[in-house]
Amino acid sequence: MVRPIGLIVFLSDFGLKDPYVPLVHAVIERVSQGKVRVIDLTHEIEAFSVVNGAYMLYTSYKWFPPGTVFLGVVDPGVGTERKPVIIVTEKYFFVGPNNGLLWPAAREDGIRGVYWILRSEAFIKPVSKSFHGRDVFAPVAALLAMGVRPDAFGPRLSEAELVRVELKEGCEGGRAAVVVVHVDRFGNVALGLEADCLKALCGSGGRVAVSSPRRRMKALCEEVFSRAEPGELVLYVNSLGFPELAVNMGDASRALSVKVGEKLVLEPAG
Repeated sequence: MVRPIGLIVFLSDFGLKDPYVPLVHAVIERVSQGKVRVIDLTHEIEAFSVVNGAYMLYTSYKWFPPGTVFLGVVDPGVGTERKPVIIVTEKYFFVGPNNGLLWPAAREDGIRGVYWILRSEAFIKPVSKSFHGRDVFAPVAALLAMGVRPDAFGPRLSEAELVRVELKEGCEGGRAAVVVVHVDRFGNVALGLEADCLKALCGSGGRVAVSSPRRRMKALCEEVFSRAEPGELVLYVNSLGFPELAVNMGDASRALSVKVGEKLVLEPAG
């Protein structure tokens, strides 16, 4: 089994307006007594969007050293029957709700064990029904990072019990209906689509028709958005390996009037 290195990478949809993120940090510090380092991946995941959180984790985890513990809290089902889990993979540990958030990254790295966080001795008491990030996940992540074995927190689960979220859809007949999995601060729109589909979609004409629930535009197929004229919509593969729509020197999400979780239809423009 991979050995922890005393590093936690924390991501959530908490934002930075409220004290939720510092309180999670406080618990980790309290439990570890300064023996664990925390890196904040992002806390600006779209509120309640498991697919957006899964995208952020999936596209980032492999940049961190083996033995890192990933603490993921995008948990719209907090306080319900959803299970809190630890997933041990070939190189990492993932802690969070069993709602699909952890699945794409864990599956890619190779799942070696799944554990139901059930034993309350590690929890911060009293446990809030609406803040498991602070009272359940944070202390468990801290103890894991310090070397406590995953099976100390509860029984083993079958991998089949993990909720799955698929981030990349294929394309059929040169047409694709895809979910927006992320919009970055530049307004670039990342798509839940296999990168290989761009060959079929772009065709010989080099342009794609893009239909959102409110707009229809044409995008130029290019290697990078900066090759287009300012204001032009471009379809390319982003630095994280996902097809993406961008407006050179502009905002594609505004141009298309689209947000995370909505669907776009892409087809050759002819």
